[in-house]
Amino acid sequence: MTTLPDTASSLADLYMKSKFDSADGPEIKLEDISVTAGVRVLLEQVNLTIPAKEISVVVGPSGVGKSVLLKIIAGLISKRYDGILATGTVAFDGQPVQCGQAGVVFQSFALFDELSPQDNVDFAKTSNASGEKSRAAKAWLDELQVPGDVPTARLSGGQRQRLAVARTLASNPQVILYDEPTSGLDPATGQRVANLIRETHDHHGKTSIIVTHDYPTLLPIADRVFLFDANKRTIVEVPKNNWEQLESRLGEMSRSRDTTPMPANPKTFWPRSLEILIAFFSQTSDVARAAAVALLSILPAWRNPKWGVRFLLHFSNLVFGPTAMIYLLLAGLINGFVATYFTFQFFPFALYTEPLIIENLLEAIGFVLYRVFVPILACILVAARCGAAVTADIGGRQYGSQLDAMRTFNAPPRSYLLTPIMLAFLVGTPILNFVSYLGAVFASLISFVWSHPERGPDFWSHYFYLRLDRIDHFFYHGFGWLIAKLIVSGFGIGAIGYYQGCNPKYSTTDVSRSVTNTILWATLYVLVVHFIFALYEFEGLGGK
Repeated sequence: MTTLPDTASSLADLYMKSKFDSADGPEIKLEDISVTAGVRVLLEQVNLTIPAKEISVVVGPSGVGKSVLLKIIAGLISKRYDGILATGTVAFDGQPVQCGQAGVVFQSFALFDELSPQDNVDFAKTSNASGEKSRAAKAWLDELQVPGDVPTARLSGGQRQRLAVARTLASNPQVILYDEPTSGLDPATGQRVANLIRETHDHHGKTSIIVTHDYPTLLPIADRVFLFDANKRTIVEVPKNNWEQLESRLGEMSRSRDTTPMPANPKTFWPRSLEILIAFFSQTSDVARAAAVALLSILPAWRNPKWGVRFLLHFSNLVFGPTAMIYLLLAGLINGFVATYFTFQFFPFALYTEPLIIENLLEAIGFVLYRVFVPILACILVAARCGAAVTADIGGRQYGSQLDAMRTFNAPPRSYLLTPIMLAFLVGTPILNFVSYLGAVFASLISFVWSHPERGPDFWSHYFYLRLDRIDHFFYHGFGWLIAKLIVSGFGIGAIGYYQGCNPKYSTTDVSRSVTNTILWATLYVLVVHFIFALYEFEGLGGK
């Protein structure tokens, strides 16, 4: 009677041993790792080996740089990143780490709330070339007990945590990194998360690293413990028989931490506007590089076209969806009414001069609305409304670590986000201008017929389009100039919106500030573009 359980236990042990022997969890080596954040040195010449296929817990006080270490191991930080300078090498089984080899379960989960739980898993699985394609996304949800019929944004904290783990596993990483997985959780929930990590590790056999300051909850599942010593700027392994001393060591470390105030920012005497300008330009180190990247990003380079098209539809709706069209249509109606009504209503000595030059006035109104007023107003509104919407979207993703999550799935944000954004603006800006122009034409017609019923719509139509119509041409006169400045304007608005959104975000205030900056710089950019075009458009053959 006792042989059956013993046999079953032996078979289970053999099964788990075979799984672990075949698992691809590598040994991780950190060699000469030095990390500087501003003027503060976080790590100095650290050499460390993290064994394969074990759970290693890195403990340390809050704010010492544990999350930075995790990003370095994941390949998300190389040399300079957001004010951080990192040197040294990280190797998996002797090979330099590449972004995508490690999966990260972020503290904020970094889930894509606009996607369903199944789509979240499917995105990670199909975007990464090494993703486990043989296993359906639903199978991962079932294994981690994540409901597939509940929107991602409505999942509970525990369900979101399990979904983040399922999504990470689906991309088939060699290493799984957990960033403060129990932070902010009550003891019971924290214990369940710890058990989930242990069960996931036992089942899949990946090399797992957890960075945390909540060591009492996570020590029971650890195979090894490393101490992030901020005072000595190093990381050391803590022998198992000394784990009970962690509390006192961390207490001493916290009491003796360097509290010397940071040196004053040398830029504080500069005007705020100049700081904003420098912050924008420093995003890619120079404007030329940013423009070149944006220009090259117009050509789709999606590893998986399904998700490229999905994001393209998302940003197309954001840029020139129904609400944007209604917005521009109303602006066009107001523009057409103001240009026509007030021109005739307040024209000097209208009783004597209007009958003589009414045809010329209509001709001028038609020309100016088509080539000046509507394009400028439309582009300004696109910059303010659509540029801000894109920045808020990307800024939220940056703040929620979704951009870093995409990088770990080998889905570069420049391909999956910047490309759709640029295409949406290049197509959407002319479309929105056209919608606004239709509104302006309609309002001009109604205003003129209402104030000059004796002239009628035919009279208005003949003279309104007199300078625009061309015999044997489908497009109005000056269409080339118009489409050129609309495309150049859309290009700049898209690039500014994306890069402002990608700037580092540490709070919702940073997201709001980036939206404000986009409105400021995109609007200024549009005005400069139209000014430059006007210098050539109306001085040469284009204006005749």
